[in-house]
Amino acid sequence: MAVTPPEYPSEARAALRAMVAEHGPDVLSRPGAVSNLLKDLLPDEPRVARMLVAAAEDHVADSLRDHVAQGMDVATAARLTASFFASATLYPPEACAWVVGEMAVALGLLTPADGPPTVIAPPAPQAPARPTAVRASATEAPTLGATRLIAYVACESDSTVTAIDLRSGAASAPIRTGNWPRAIALTADRATVLVVNYGDGTLTPIAVSSGVPGPAIKAGNGPVAIAVAGGTAYIANEGDDAVTPVSLAKGAPGEPIGTGKRPYAIAIDPQGATAYVANQGDGTVTPIVLASGAAAAPIAVGNGPAAIAITPDGTTAYVANHGDGTVTPISLSTGTAGIAIPVGRRPVAIAVAPDGATAYVANHGDGTVTPISLPPPAFAATHRPLPQAPIAVGKRPWGIAITADGTAAYVANYGDGTITPVDLASGVPAPAIAVSKRPWAIALIS
Repeated sequence: MAVTPPEYPSEARAALRAMVAEHGPDVLSRPGAVSNLLKDLLPDEPRVARMLVAAAEDHVADSLRDHVAQGMDVATAARLTASFFASATLYPPEACAWVVGEMAVALGLLTPADGPPTVIAPPAPQAPARPTAVRASATEAPTLGATRLIAYVACESDSTVTAIDLRSGAASAPIRTGNWPRAIALTADRATVLVVNYGDGTLTPIAVSSGVPGPAIKAGNGPVAIAVAGGTAYIANEGDDAVTPVSLAKGAPGEPIGTGKRPYAIAIDPQGATAYVANQGDGTVTPIVLASGAAAAPIAVGNGPAAIAITPDGTTAYVANHGDGTVTPISLSTGTAGIAIPVGRRPVAIAVAPDGATAYVANHGDGTVTPISLPPPAFAATHRPLPQAPIAVGKRPWGIAITADGTAAYVANYGDGTITPVDLASGVPAPAIAVSKRPWAIALIS
């Protein structure tokens, strides 16, 4: 007999069944309807309701029904759907499996006794056969604000990084990394691209001059984010609840530093003195003094923080909260969080313009980027950051990078395999640039 995990209430099953009985199975693919109905059906379980709304946004029910309609057995359909949902969201795999299982029960595809499906890994990636040229044909996206601009794009689906000349649209041969690359950083001298690979717990250094990857360096369990200070890379390992420092000169990891639950993002202040780690699992940010490796008291932010960026003057960190669609400002001098700023659905990435005047938030749930006008430091205590009208980009954006001159942003769209250039002066997106499947992270060299 399957047992509902204690953190997921049995009332959710009754709520889903009631929704399907009254409104039909299509209701499970309508996020707005799911959200409104669960306010009445699960008023005391906002976290569970958010997971179910996320599943509606990712069309989990449609995926289940489509697989079965095509002749796939229900158990396999549930496993594939759960694996896709886990790869496209920040919720832990067991939560994604539970959601898919409950939706399958509500649709009458599984019985309660069947239990949640198993989340499986995607197929093993294949090495690319030849170089690829990437262009936007007659409507090629312009290179905004730079005479030379190279984007390094990590694509999870084929475990590669591709260097793209954004002026010409030409791409290098994809560079093989470890399994499932999730984040990219550049060394201070811009000579090396550093890629962390979630699937095999490694760091892959790639020489910019040659495009040749170096030997893999052990990073930890489930590395998802990286930041560099001096000759050390600091890697947030979701599976270890820790940050691992890696000496780039030695190519060797140091002693892990404990953080909060499921660290998911990291940023280092401009002085290189303190790292700030956003912990997706417990809604906190952990400051780490890099000289000593000591973690300070955590700072409470929003629900499911997934990204963090620090202003160029080092006064404020901005934390994107995936679970509640907000950004929380943190005063770094006092370590206190300010009033949350509403943005789009399921924000997953954030970047601050070089002049510190605007933060740009990539919203995975609605395919937009929200600009936030930031007050100057002298007015930070009296003026609130103001979100501006969202900018439409590609499907399921997951990464964002801003050019050094602050004229353009480039957004990696996980859902449709593209990069969207955005002119930041006008807020107008240019035609998308096609890349490989499931681009997860992007870094720029100009």
